[in-house]
Amino acid sequence: MSQFEIWAQMNVSKKSVEEIQYFFRSEWKIPLDYLLSNLHLTVYYSRRPLPDLKSLKESCHLVLDTNETRFMVQAPGGENPRQNLIPGLRKIGIRVQRASPFFDNILAYRSFFYPLESSIKMGTRSRTDNRRNAFGARHFQPHITLLKGGSGIQTDLTEVGISFRDAVPEIYFDSYTIEVNHSY
Repeated sequence: MSQFEIWAQMNVSKKSVEEIQYFFRSEWKIPLDYLLSNLHLTVYYSRRPLPDLKSLKESCHLVLDTNETRFMVQAPGGENPRQNLIPGLRKIGIRVQRASPFFDNILAYRSFFYPLESSIKMGTRSRTDNRRNAFGARHFQPHITLLKGGSGIQTDLTEVGISFRDAVPEIYFDSYTIEVNHSY
């Protein structure tokens, strides 16, 4: 069976990754095994080939003010605390708030894909736009996954978020990649 995927991602700089990992190790005593190191923000995802699209990697110099982020459990509805979503057992990330000026940077990269989708057969699927994804999660919520499931992080992510924003005021992105993968 053949599988096709396109991933477009803003990649977090090594310096920011190290600051984030240091924060979790020192402030919350999270073991290194639960810290992710390939931190990125997914701009676009597709399971259909797009015409003439090729893999690429280019530099970018973007800065996200962490005051414009909120912690969340990486699960549907995970932006709101729920009894059945125990943070210490799930993946944890931060989401970029829609009112953030950084959101415009994300949409500038994302909008490149809209006209490419219009040239492929989508069936009954709605096309990707600023709020919806044609593939993957239905609603677009830009985020960076920071911790693997099972980290044991405390239940109150609001408290974690406050201390995170104090310790890591900015996150730097230094590259943008498009990966076109076709496996058989």
